[in-house]
Amino acid sequence: MPLLGPMNATVGIFAFLASWNDFMLPSLITADPGLQTLPVVQNIFQSKFGTNYNVAFASYLMAMAPTIVVYLFSQRWVISGVTQGAVKQ
Repeated sequence: MPLLGPMNATVGIFAFLASWNDFMLPSLITADPGLQTLPVVQNIFQSKFGTNYNVAFASYLMAMAPTIVVYLFSQRWVISGVTQGAVKQ
């Protein structure tokens, strides 16, 4: 069981990133702008003829913050799993 910790952390990170960055399903299901996810709301900064880059990139940086926090909390399990097979005890 202790060897499953790094694998669970990696699967957890990928599952979190997949649900956090999902664009297609929330854009099809939710019509209320108050209930839409962050990637769908970020789409309003892009129009047919131009993009407000200052506001768009600020929102992209704020959207990256939770994913970086999740990675920082779970990186010790990921790194331990990588080094577990590479380091001879």
